[in-house]
Amino acid sequence: MGLAERWMAVDAAGRAEGIARARQRVGVPELAERATWSTRDRSAVQAILAEAEADRLQPWPHTLLSDYARFWRDGVRTAYEDPAGELRRRTSTAVVAAVLTADQAYVDQAADGLLLLCEQTTWCWAAHESFATERQEVLGDPDQPYLDLGAAETGQILAWADLVLGSALDQRVPGLRRRLRAEVRRRVIQPFRTDRRWHWLGLTGHLSNWTPWIHGHILAAALFLEDDAEIQREVVDLVIEGLDRYLESLPADGGCDEGYSYWWNGPARLVEALEVLDRITDGAFAPWSCTPLAELARYPQRMALGDGWYVNVADGSARPNPNQPWHILHRWGRRNDDAGVMAQAAAHRDQPIAPAVGLGRALVGLTDDVWWASAKTSLPLPRSTYLADLQLLVVRETAGSSRGLTLAIKGGHNNENHNHNDVGSFIAALDGVPVLIDLGQPTYTALSFSDRRYEHWVVRSDWHNVPLLNGQEQSAGADYRATDVVATENSLALGLSGSPCRRVATLDAGVITIADEWEGTAEQHFVLAGTPLDQQPDRLVVQTLADGRVDLTWTGGAGRVEQRLVDDDLLASVWGPAVHRLVIPVDGTTFTLTISPS
Repeated sequence: MGLAERWMAVDAAGRAEGIARARQRVGVPELAERATWSTRDRSAVQAILAEAEADRLQPWPHTLLSDYARFWRDGVRTAYEDPAGELRRRTSTAVVAAVLTADQAYVDQAADGLLLLCEQTTWCWAAHESFATERQEVLGDPDQPYLDLGAAETGQILAWADLVLGSALDQRVPGLRRRLRAEVRRRVIQPFRTDRRWHWLGLTGHLSNWTPWIHGHILAAALFLEDDAEIQREVVDLVIEGLDRYLESLPADGGCDEGYSYWWNGPARLVEALEVLDRITDGAFAPWSCTPLAELARYPQRMALGDGWYVNVADGSARPNPNQPWHILHRWGRRNDDAGVMAQAAAHRDQPIAPAVGLGRALVGLTDDVWWASAKTSLPLPRSTYLADLQLLVVRETAGSSRGLTLAIKGGHNNENHNHNDVGSFIAALDGVPVLIDLGQPTYTALSFSDRRYEHWVVRSDWHNVPLLNGQEQSAGADYRATDVVATENSLALGLSGSPCRRVATLDAGVITIADEWEGTAEQHFVLAGTPLDQQPDRLVVQTLADGRVDLTWTGGAGRVEQRLVDDDLLASVWGPAVHRLVIPVDGTTFTLTISPS
């Protein structure tokens, strides 16, 4: 039974009552109900209040047209998106501070931020403003709002703020709540109801993390800000249809082709929305047995390398922000009584609640008594995982430990979400720290999601751990894929479509072996993080970013090491100011690389 069927299985009166009483049933009380906001971890609360107090000493960020226009002028997105994001973060932080303290100064600060958001001409990010592009303009039209992630993110801030500060806003700034409703209705609810062309609806069959992310925010907007009961019910039904399409598109193995960092804004966003729906129906919705929700919850533990490092694919970061809403994963595990999922979450119990990753997420987390009572645990770190649908193997030397080597290798194809041309590429980590790496997400620009995407070096096969066969890089598109894939507990063998090449990657007895054979010519490429030390024609010692050492040895040709300076702040924050590439022109049609601790 899918989500839409489960929703309709709740009797009509129960659905209507749940929607009508959503503000009471969602479990996040108003500031006025102070008795229900129990004392939380002092350090977490103090961190939020310190952030809010520091904000009060700074001027509010401004979003400028000249910065917005840079997307069309020189391809730069961050000039506008950074201050716009800072405005949303600061407003969210002020809302949480007001809830925690009932301090009128924080209520006023939250109100200032909310009105600044209302006063923005557009909530859409320039990279998504196709309406303006069609008009050959660089300015969003308030009469034709584009409903994207930026608009949905802003709408959910207004919705959750109204839920928890409603009475306080009426007392301090009468009229603001009416403005919040008008703006969300015009920019979010109406475009969602009346225009079904949005690509993130998934009506064409292509779905991504945008689908649950935006639908979940629209759900909050309708439940907390829409006063018309008929419109509320219409929007909720449409949201559930969208969430159902997304869930049905996910692989049965629980994998996420967008990678771990995007998992938080894909499957985790789905579960947030399902949780809201389950709460407002007093548990009658009960979606938790739907396939593949249980497997999706295990994805973070399966991708964890240790010490904040993760197996990353596509545009995922290898070292993403650790301040994620781990309480979501913990509740997910509790619903399925999955000890491993709960342990993965509780291993991050010391991470603070971060309004920056979502106001609704922060508020729900602050009310989760079981999460706050949980003790910190160790990462579960399963020894071997194979996701058959994604064709992704992750194997480490010892279950429950990041010590020693870990191997991750993927098959798949080159038309995945946030795609890199990387069929057959692998990652090798020592003591949880990647040394043969996938570079991950660069800073997004106008090229990132255009037909010029593969001009960027980071996404091309030339800068992944795959061979250059007969002088040709891998091409984009679903036709370039892994073939004849065979997985065992500690190895993955695959072919590459369009080229007579076969690769076998194995972790055995503390050594990783990569064995390739092909027809024609090949040049092997291996991307390295850390510092190359002792280099010989068939051997290289690399010092990892954590000062460990690995020994690379190979047969088939003499290698050389190339350095590439990293001129991207996002990449440099993960890998440092430079990365290296080991290039080995191979004599013959076979090649073997071994990786071992030095």
